[in-house]
Amino acid sequence: MNKLLKLSIAGLALTGAASYGQIEINENLSISGFLDMSTVYTDFEEGDETAFNLDQVELDFLFDFDTITAQVDINYLGDNDSGDVDLEQAFLTYNFGEGSSISAGKFLSYHGWETAEPTGLYQYSYAYDLFPTIPGYHNGVSYDYSADWGSFGIALLDSAYSADGSLSEGEYEWGGELKLVLTPTEGLTLYFGYATDQGNDSVADVDLFNFWTSYEWDAHTVAFEYNILDTDGLEDEIKQWLLMYSIAATDTGTFTARISNEDAGVIDADKYTVAWIEALTDNLALVFEYSMSDIGEADVDTFAIEALLTF
Repeated sequence: MNKLLKLSIAGLALTGAASYGQIEINENLSISGFLDMSTVYTDFEEGDETAFNLDQVELDFLFDFDTITAQVDINYLGDNDSGDVDLEQAFLTYNFGEGSSISAGKFLSYHGWETAEPTGLYQYSYAYDLFPTIPGYHNGVSYDYSADWGSFGIALLDSAYSADGSLSEGEYEWGGELKLVLTPTEGLTLYFGYATDQGNDSVADVDLFNFWTSYEWDAHTVAFEYNILDTDGLEDEIKQWLLMYSIAATDTGTFTARISNEDAGVIDADKYTVAWIEALTDNLALVFEYSMSDIGEADVDTFAIEALLTF
């Protein structure tokens, strides 16, 4: 998500902080990855709880054969009960030149301002806690084109919201994604995205409209996102928005403030977040966050400290 910017590993959020390097094995293979752990204290109206966890460990294998590249990501999501290690994504890309390429395999959705990996976030938590409207990893084929004005992408998928690995045989008949990215002036990005899942007789169709825009100048970043998820299975559309401001306040630290909202008709939630990212070394950063959530009539306060090591 937000692959266009790659956020410079969270853009200014990790300026001077942990950043992806690559360990070169040979001229065709390099490896990168990260280790993410956290301590989270949550205060509910009914009580409180504290969690200590290894959230995620990932190894990314990057292959380069001139016009053909490939990526294989091995991922552990911190489930201490099962200890499962998953193949997060694996895809190959053929580069036609002149900004044109085609990819096939299991890969990440185009959509969403906030990145799927913690290395691309400006804070610890995500803006939307109730409804996962942004697709994740899925199987399919995509065509991408980039130029000075921005980029365009289209993907045909087995399903936008699940990687079942089949066309016409899973819960969804097929899925698809579109993106249009415009960069009309330096620092300004406009993103327009659409995703669909066409369900079979037992599963409702799903359509997502994702828009975000960001503007970067000097040490500042401002971003706004708006999502609409429409599904035949729900009476009301799910609407989400976020507004974020971030500043690289010191040589090693970045402050971020974010407001977000989720509205599904029967329930409405607001979330207010402030965060500080401090670079301890080129490869290690600490993330401190406080979030206050109003979910219906319930209030939730969350304090988090995250350690993020990248290589």
